[in-house]
Amino acid sequence: MRRAVIAGVLWGVVGLAATAGGVWLLVRLAAPAAVVAPPQAEAAALAETGPVTAGHAGAGLVRAEHAGAGPVSAERVETGPVMAGHAETAPVTVGQEEAEAAEAGSDTAGQPDAGSAEARSSLPPATHPVADYQPMHVEAVEPILPDPPPAVPDEWQRLHETVWAVASEYPGRLSVVAVDLTTGSRYEFRAGDPYLPASTFKLPVTLCVLQAIDAGELTWDTLITYTEADWEPVGAGYFAEAAFGSQWSVRNLVDRSLISSNNVAVKMLARTLTWDGLLQCTTEMGGPVTRTEEGSTPVTAADEAAWWLRLWELSQERPELAEQLLGPLRRVTYHGRIQAGTPRPELVTHKFGTYAGYDHDGAIVWAERPYALVVLTYGGGEYAADVAIARIASAAWESLMGP
Repeated sequence: MRRAVIAGVLWGVVGLAATAGGVWLLVRLAAPAAVVAPPQAEAAALAETGPVTAGHAGAGLVRAEHAGAGPVSAERVETGPVMAGHAETAPVTVGQEEAEAAEAGSDTAGQPDAGSAEARSSLPPATHPVADYQPMHVEAVEPILPDPPPAVPDEWQRLHETVWAVASEYPGRLSVVAVDLTTGSRYEFRAGDPYLPASTFKLPVTLCVLQAIDAGELTWDTLITYTEADWEPVGAGYFAEAAFGSQWSVRNLVDRSLISSNNVAVKMLARTLTWDGLLQCTTEMGGPVTRTEEGSTPVTAADEAAWWLRLWELSQERPELAEQLLGPLRRVTYHGRIQAGTPRPELVTHKFGTYAGYDHDGAIVWAERPYALVVLTYGGGEYAADVAIARIASAAWESLMGP
């Protein structure tokens, strides 16, 4: 009898435990699950602030603004802060971005979004050469080696040997300019050959904006209205969703132009400067460039070196002014080409470009013995250009800094 009682008690305890476990499981299943986003989703949730409303300079986080084809496109992108020297905005989730965009609003009620089919179909043909860009086959260019220079400065001998070797086997053509910023010693290889500038064009535009700000013609908070004339179907980034009539600060547009190589942003800046004003400004720098109805005017490696030398001069004479461009340039997330070939990549500030067979890079390397380097290429293909530019960058470092 006692055994039966004990057995009954034990079975009762087991039953109660089973019932409690079942109730706990039901409650657990009914509760909302906590979702932990993986790193990829978290990165995707990073967003940028939208257009600037009156009294708000509004820079946030730059979203990916890809403008180019291929695995190593020069229109590299980033999701980092855009306001060099300013307080950084915290990451914005997708839901927050939508709410803030609705709160910010637009100055043009009822205006279709720039990225909508309605808006695009109503736009006039764009004149920017990138606007009609399609990945295309580029005919091979026979390498043409110039006559050897009568003399190469001793410090550039290693660079010269590498450039000659790379050019001898490169399937297209290339040009190189290197300048020792301490002594002024200069190396040139086909420095006068013409190329389309691609996105290296954004450096002289922002330099001219900086000059206009210094002259009191613009301020960092000056608002520029986004118009139909600024629309670019390639490299529009956030502007593909922005409304025409929205306003953007000069600071915001400069950061987008340099960090994420946004084609609409740089066009808005250049339009504000005027194309004639841009030509005058860059001519004074020694590297004239502008745009016509046919697109960007050709430039040479010597022209592009002049832009970097101007930035170097500003860094020495007006460092606080130069920092307004150097800050965004440091935030570029693409680390290929010159940066890839430099043993101390963190010392490189560069602006690169890729368009229709033109693959370029230009930089200042802030080493103990600083130097500027420009490499322009055409017709070799993007991968071959990446490799060639990295080899030349490595040789430039070795020439001045040693192995």
